[in-house]
Amino acid sequence: MSISRMPPVSKSIGRGRSVEYHLEADPGWDGFDSLIKYLQKIWQGEVIESVDEVYSRRWVLRVRGVPVSVYHDSHLGNFFSREDGVSDQSLLEAIERDLFARWEGPDPMT
Repeated sequence: MSISRMPPVSKSIGRGRSVEYHLEADPGWDGFDSLIKYLQKIWQGEVIESVDEVYSRRWVLRVRGVPVSVYHDSHLGNFFSREDGVSDQSLLEAIERDLFARWEGPDPMT
């Protein structure tokens, strides 16, 4: 299966039993930057916290009142999740649907 046919997002259960939305198509540092820009431009996300380390990054954006944690991990790639203990995933599900709708090739963030 070519990369252009891979789904742009997959889900798993991660830290603290939260749902993680993994960006399969662009797991590198550039993919992290693209995801941040996408959340800022399309979803009016505002960065409220950022930590950049050697092999990982974690930024938190407030998107429509919801804290969305965005990670880059050198082994896991890029993913986002909601870690505030609230089970409502409707915003993250909407972001996932939008990413699927925009998917046309190797850069789904444009």
